[in-house]
Amino acid sequence: MRSTKSKRYFEQERQSARMGSRQDLPSTIMFQDLYDGISLLWSRFWPVADGVVTEVISERLGRYRQRIRPAVAYEFSVGEDGPYTGESFWTPAFCQLRRVADARKRIRRRQKIRIRYRRSDPSVNTLDGGVPRLLKNLYT
Repeated sequence: MRSTKSKRYFEQERQSARMGSRQDLPSTIMFQDLYDGISLLWSRFWPVADGVVTEVISERLGRYRQRIRPAVAYEFSVGEDGPYTGESFWTPAFCQLRRVADARKRIRRRQKIRIRYRRSDPSVNTLDGGVPRLLKNLYT
């Protein structure tokens, strides 16, 4: 005979399986984030959409906030779907303050950019080539 505790456990499992709440488990969310992160490695093969920069800010990082990086927020649409949003970061290795300040001056709101997105889920997206390529294109 099963104990009362195991009866409750199996009953809860049956109810959660019926209601589909297994997708909200922390482990499922963690693996979905891991899958999205790994799929970004193959983003150069994803389709491209045109988007616009919505905001450029500087973020301070680290324990004593000694590192700085620019954050570029953007939005785009895929056909009739959208708008989708995303953001891209870049942490320069040398001369961080000067390079981040230069990036903030050069990247403007409403500037046209190219976005790569996962065909099955456009909410997983990235700036084509990242912030360094965006800056490189601005210099040429």
